Amino acid sequence: MTVDSNNQRTLQGKESGVFVNLVSEEVLQQIVNNIDVVFWMCTPGTKKLIYVSPAYEKIWGRNLKELYENPCTWLDGLHPEDLSRLKDLFLEKRCSGQFDEEYRVINNKDNTQRWVRDRAYTINDENGAVCRVAGVVEDITKYKLAEQALEESRAQLRELVLRQNWDREMLRTRIAREIHDELGQSLMALNLNMYWLKHRLPEEKEELADKAQEMIDMIVGIVKSVQQISSELRPSMLDDLGLAPTMSWYLKQFQDRSGIHCDVTIRIDDEQVDSDHATAVYRILQEAITNIARHSDADAITVVAETRDDYLNMEIRDNGKGFDKNNINMSESFGLIGMRERACALGGELEIVGKSGKGVRLNLIMPIKGT
Repeated sequence: MTVDSNNQRTLQGKESGVFVNLVSEEVLQQIVNNIDVVFWMCTPGTKKLIYVSPAYEKIWGRNLKELYENPCTWLDGLHPEDLSRLKDLFLEKRCSGQFDEEYRVINNKDNTQRWVRDRAYTINDENGAVCRVAGVVEDITKYKLAEQALEESRAQLRELVLRQNWDREMLRTRIAREIHDELGQSLMALNLNMYWLKHRLPEEKEELADKAQEMIDMIVGIVKSVQQISSELRPSMLDDLGLAPTMSWYLKQFQDRSGIHCDVTIRIDDEQVDSDHATAVYRILQEAITNIARHSDADAITVVAETRDDYLNMEIRDNGKGFDKNNINMSESFGLIGMRERACALGGELEIVGKSGKGVRLNLIMPIKGT
């Protein structure tokens, strides 16, 4: 380190041979005096401070002179929770250049709380040995507040999604029950009446008998459609028998309707899975299978679902054309977002991986009970 005639310090890089001109001490002092970042420097392996910038007094609300006399007063301003977490690390690692932590500081003058990020670095001499440890303490309060506000907003969104999903399920259940009880029973009564009427027609009226049978067949078809619609809205077996048999039934029905082979392995303990989480898993399965049928051109699907510890894992794979996430259309995007939001609202995670020509893999990890 040398000082030239213009009172500027010049640092020579030994390896590169390049000289970097640094600003004068006066300009440097003006910089450190007017920014809300604490620069500090100490002797490696000791707590002895060589330099601390004035921003320390603004953030900590404490006198620099006291800090130089007793470097451990850094700790006096730490929030009690952070002090218990960082005290040993602060004393052992910070002055050895192995420190990068976020913590809270309680200002001694106005009792306000600030978040800071404290990072330490080693400075080597021309022989490569550590000669100084320098650090930067940056006030990150506004970023933390923004982060907290964002997390609160996300929590509110999750609550909204939960509420909307619950309302939607209640509506589906009510409509399914009314369709099954009201329309279904009326159709069954109509079918019985037509059957009664057909068998009381004169034998010579074959044309009328054929027409009556045609109407009976139509009613039977409508009854099956009503049952299918009711089951799609809210399968009663989900409440009566549980998630595992409902998933097996749904995939069997899908395979029969679509001709797409389904390889299914389900090891779920239904007694462990609460109603809200069972419903979410079933709806995600429905949406995923519907997307495969509509968009994938697959002829085989593999579904593996099991409960393990306090979580349910479900993997769905197809052998279809896959997708390029940059070219995915809006309807597919909304479906994927809806599945992910439904999982996140209950503390789950949903990973969807697709590659053009390689099919799609969906992996769901879901708690089996609410907290």
